[in-house]
Amino acid sequence: GSTERVSKRPRCSNRSAKREELELEGFRCVASGSSLLLRLSRPDLQGPQVGRFRGDGSIKFYGVDEWANELYTALPLRAGPVAPSFSVATASETVAAGMPWTWHAFATATEIAKSHAELEALRLGDQLSSASAATTADVKARRDQVVFFDLHGAHPKCPPCCLILFRRLESAAAALQWPSSEQLLCPRLGMAALYDGHGAYYKPHRDNERAKARHDKSACTRWLNYRVLTAIAYVNPAGFEDANDGGQLRCFLGADVGDQKGSTASHIQEIPPRGGVAVFFPSRTLLHEVLPSYAPRYALTLWLVAAPVLQQEPGTSQAEPQREKYPS
Repeated sequence: GSTERVSKRPRCSNRSAKREELELEGFRCVASGSSLLLRLSRPDLQGPQVGRFRGDGSIKFYGVDEWANELYTALPLRAGPVAPSFSVATASETVAAGMPWTWHAFATATEIAKSHAELEALRLGDQLSSASAATTADVKARRDQVVFFDLHGAHPKCPPCCLILFRRLESAAAALQWPSSEQLLCPRLGMAALYDGHGAYYKPHRDNERAKARHDKSACTRWLNYRVLTAIAYVNPAGFEDANDGGQLRCFLGADVGDQKGSTASHIQEIPPRGGVAVFFPSRTLLHEVLPSYAPRYALTLWLVAAPVLQQEPGTSQAEPQREKYPS
């Protein structure tokens, strides 16, 4: 629910008041006209609206949901060396076209073996839990087990070899020439998932999608979350050379926006989860699923979030928000 704020801000005709900063319930916010926006890790980015100013100067605070908090806590991407096997131009063009791009030489066999051993230790220590099905689509059928890691040193700390692979995904994302009107940010958390080898699966879904606006339940006008790029690294030292092992990432290319089953796809692409392979794809558009896996299947997933870059007003140093609708 929203929170009523009886405090008032001083009235001011100065243009700089549009970006006045304040803090509400521990969240740094910025005023933009009559709107109250979250202040993100980069001041040149437009945060989501989390409240508004009334005519008398009091504040109606809507609160910050889990998706807005994921964006709020996200940090600028850390650039790093990118292996020659990562083709920046090809990866950028493929993702921009709404398709998955496969990085076949993402990691060495030794790196995969060490990361796999770390995840196996967590499994044996009962650190993995059943995944929630309520992430984007109204109904998501999944049977994997997951654990989340903080990628910036806080708890729960990421095991060191897995962290190397997460950082490699982050560096590759930083090198992408996509998207054009938004800035990618790295969330604090990355996820490791295990499909136990007994037929665990994940039914067709998108990692982001249009959701119904609060003011108009008949129209899907906003994104449910701020995830725009999904990056997956497979951490399986053996298996998945035979199609009977299952566990393929099935991508429904060209599926209509409202299609949740893939029946309208123009082409279906299946990617085996072999160790050392990474996949990048657009979170908002690509319908995908994980086929039943009959061999233990580990994967690391990083969902890169994004926010619009503020537009510069001509003749001023004041940046103005873009007007694309985001979750609020």
